[in-house]
Amino acid sequence: MTARPIVIGVGNPDRGDDGAGIAVVQGLADLTTHVVAAGSLDLFELWDARDSVVVVDAMRSGADPGTVRTFDVSTAPLPEETFASTHSFGPAIGIELARALGRMPAHIEVIGIEAGDFTTGADMSPAVAGAVEEVQRRFENA
Repeated sequence: MTARPIVIGVGNPDRGDDGAGIAVVQGLADLTTHVVAAGSLDLFELWDARDSVVVVDAMRSGADPGTVRTFDVSTAPLPEETFASTHSFGPAIGIELARALGRMPAHIEVIGIEAGDFTTGADMSPAVAGAVEEVQRRFENA
C-alpha cells in the first residue's frame, strides 16, 4: 500500500484567486498538509523523505477560471509561465531547484486551479471556490 501524499498549498490568500492552493489544504484535515507563502523556495524542505507529494497552486494558462489541471512533474518540468503569476519564486522554480539538487520525491504532481483575479484584497471568485471544493473531494475519495 502506498502512503498518502503530503499536500502542499502555495499562494497568497490576500490576492483573490491566488489563495486557491492554501484554501485546498486548509480543508484537508486527514492528510499531512503544509501552507507555503507565495515566493517561497521551501518546497523541497517540506517533502524531504517523502515518496509522494502533491502541490496545489493557482495558475494562469488562459483557460476559464476554475479549470483544474494536473501535471505529473516527476520526470518533466512544470510549464513555468503557467505558474508564475504572483509568486516571485513559484512552484516551477522550486521543483526544478529540487530536481537539480537531487531532492525530488519519487512521485510529484502539481494541481493547478485556473485563477482570474489576483487583485490585492479581493475575495476568491465563485468559480475558483468551486474548484477548491472539487480538488478537496479528490483527496477525500482517494
